[in-house]
Amino acid sequence: MNMKNAFRVGHRAVIRPLSIVVLGVALCASLVSPLVTSATVLAQDDGVNRSIAVGGIATATLDSENYLQTFRLFASEGDVITVDVTTEVEELAPVVVVIDEQGAPIAQDNDVSSPASASIPDIDIPANGTYYIVVSRGSGAEGDASGEFTLQLSGVQQVGGQTVTLEDGGIVFDLTWNAAVNLNLEVRDPVGGTVHAFNPGSPSGGTLDADINATCETAISDQPTETIAWPRSEVPTGSYEVIVYYVDACQIGGPQVFTLSANVNGEEAQSLTGTLNPGQEYLARMVLEPSGAWSLINGGVNAGLDVSLFQSQIADATPIAVGTTVTGTITNSTPAQAYSFEATSGTTVTIDMPALNGSLDSYLVLLGPDNTPLVSNDDRDETTADAGIDRNLAVDGTYTIIATRYGLTIGGTEGDYNLVVTTADQAGDVIDTGTTGDVTATETGDTAALPQGAIEVTLSWLTNADVQLLIRDPAGNSIFDDEPESPTGGILAADGNVGCVETTTTPVSYIYWPPNRLVPGVYEIEVWYQNTCDDTTPVNFALTVDVQDQTIINTTQNINSDDRYMITFTVGTDGTTVAGPGGFFDMASASSLNYQSQLDTASPITYGQSVSGSITEQQRYQLYAFEGQQGDLVTIRMELTGGTLDTALYLISPEGIQLAYNDDVTPGDNTNSVIEEATLASTGTYYIIATHYGLNVGGTQGTYNLELIQE
Repeated sequence: MNMKNAFRVGHRAVIRPLSIVVLGVALCASLVSPLVTSATVLAQDDGVNRSIAVGGIATATLDSENYLQTFRLFASEGDVITVDVTTEVEELAPVVVVIDEQGAPIAQDNDVSSPASASIPDIDIPANGTYYIVVSRGSGAEGDASGEFTLQLSGVQQVGGQTVTLEDGGIVFDLTWNAAVNLNLEVRDPVGGTVHAFNPGSPSGGTLDADINATCETAISDQPTETIAWPRSEVPTGSYEVIVYYVDACQIGGPQVFTLSANVNGEEAQSLTGTLNPGQEYLARMVLEPSGAWSLINGGVNAGLDVSLFQSQIADATPIAVGTTVTGTITNSTPAQAYSFEATSGTTVTIDMPALNGSLDSYLVLLGPDNTPLVSNDDRDETTADAGIDRNLAVDGTYTIIATRYGLTIGGTEGDYNLVVTTADQAGDVIDTGTTGDVTATETGDTAALPQGAIEVTLSWLTNADVQLLIRDPAGNSIFDDEPESPTGGILAADGNVGCVETTTTPVSYIYWPPNRLVPGVYEIEVWYQNTCDDTTPVNFALTVDVQDQTIINTTQNINSDDRYMITFTVGTDGTTVAGPGGFFDMASASSLNYQSQLDTASPITYGQSVSGSITEQQRYQLYAFEGQQGDLVTIRMELTGGTLDTALYLISPEGIQLAYNDDVTPGDNTNSVIEEATLASTGTYYIIATHYGLNVGGTQGTYNLELIQE
């Protein structure tokens, strides 16, 4: 896990086939009863085991279903490592064993007389390779003890890769700001180590001095400073990624200016200055050469996915066959590589990008045949920083994979990777995603009794959760549980587990238009996770759309609490139907519009001016620019003048940072948008984004009037 997920994995999880492991070798007859074998442990090595490094801390739960937990450790000959396990649940009486890749134990603590802890001090690592730390209940599979434990590694771990000796000073990163708010500093070294508030030390020697302003109650405003430093000694060469997080505004609010400086080997410091809004993060990197030469390189605010950065790679994508594995390298000079493959409608493809070495934090993007982004992923789950995608493909054609890294072009992690591409019938050869409740559109729910129609939209899943389905028709009417019928003929015939009243493990939501009611235009489908209904099983929903007995959309998606998914389809006047782009969206952030590269195309607008515009499928947003002075109080209004448009507004700073947004003036009543009395923090060119609900996957269209007012 990481700072963006509250805890950063220090070393990478390399996928290795189980055939290299000698299964069935007993760990130790006295470890637990009944006997735990290497087959028991290593059979779990399916890519979901967590990785940990010296200086790392991890927590997990032991219970009847998971009576042991396994962690990977990448270690080298000469490493000296201490393992400590603690718990507040004495009934667990934890025991711990460390085994090598062949399943042979190299150290253990199976003494259950210390029920709240287990410890193995000063383990001498005998050879380079992967080791497994196994924490188990003292009773093994027997008993019903349940509780959480903490695993911590300490000691001395060798640093791989090329190094340089800094004789006159180490490496020092300083983050300074001037307000009682909480900013956090993270640095990731070239060999996969990380230093931040939740992991204050790395195997290569980096340490955090203090988490300044960690709590708002004790926050200071007089130049709070966080420092991460490596001592004068041998240090890794390469790319050090630096991330600054705006964690908490502490009732101070507003954007925060910060200074990031780096000093290497006692030389003159290099500095960068940036501005962040609450919740944003800034990336930079320091590159240290084997000669000792170094430079601090500006990155910028992490604006999320921008496919336009990789147009040349997409154009020259390397063809690969589904079912194969290819190897590639991500560096600062080559931050992405593209691959293409052929697939047919209905195929479910699995793509995994495990990092093999270095510091690489992999990131995947899948593009459709029209080069529209279908789905992207940074971390497959909370236990890994490796990326993974599962996607049902809706149409025949050539699909493109972008293999890149967290932060894209402004990131700083580097390393080799494997790219593994398989279809559903080959999934046994790759990482188990760990998800449960997988469904396909034709396998769940009793749909035989549902009425047939010209348009049939079916949503199904396999848990007790309340997952909502809404369709907005071409006239702008919404059909969902609160409005089960529309004037165009749309009818909600099944509502799944709405309100958790009649929960079932095979829920179905179904909206249809009768056979004689095929209304042309754009249909917008929205799916969101409303309530777990006391069932925390991960939800994987299946969504199908049939028009005139032809399947237009057939997709399965994993959905989490607070997620919203949207996709559209258009019915032509001749009955021809095509699906639009689909994906998850977050109205709190305009980053998915990739507006930053288009700011220089913004149309000018001045205080007191009113302009008109339109939002269409081809033009999902319009940009406006105005000159503002520090202290100006501005109001921006966007009102529908025609069509089905559900407006949305964003205010962007001169640095390209989002300052404010609004979707609805009055949620549920007035879908026009207004940003009221925003105070400008500095003098410069500000930008307005006029768009629609759903951002780059929204379906509403129409004309609007935009007004800029200086209060």
